[in-house]
Amino acid sequence: MNEAFQYARPMIPEGLMHGMFDVRRKNGRYDTNNGGQWIPGEEERIPFQGVILPVTSRDLMRENIGTYGVYSQKVYTNGYSLAVGAQMYDPLDDTTYTVRQELGHNSIHPQKRYLIEAKEGAAE
Repeated sequence: MNEAFQYARPMIPEGLMHGMFDVRRKNGRYDTNNGGQWIPGEEERIPFQGVILPVTSRDLMRENIGTYGVYSQKVYTNGYSLAVGAQMYDPLDDTTYTVRQELGHNSIHPQKRYLIEAKEGAAE
């Protein structure tokens, strides 16, 4: 038996996933001629596949979540990593979200899940 042992790799079914964008800014700078004001750079949108689901009471029992509210949801990806504090855009509902926390998951497979909050409801 020369085959390497393979762990099960739970994945979100492709039929549930849709295109989203990891929104990043590049080439931002401080304007030294204007008191050091930050000037955000140009927006870059990196496509990835994901699905947004509601936060459940089971999520809240399992995780040490600081705060959540009516704008909180979770996003699943099949391995695409988002940074906490990053922004993501979902063209399906034309909403920008802020990634608030990575939610724990089994470490033997690539699936990722994050607590996200609609930008309209997020505190600045």
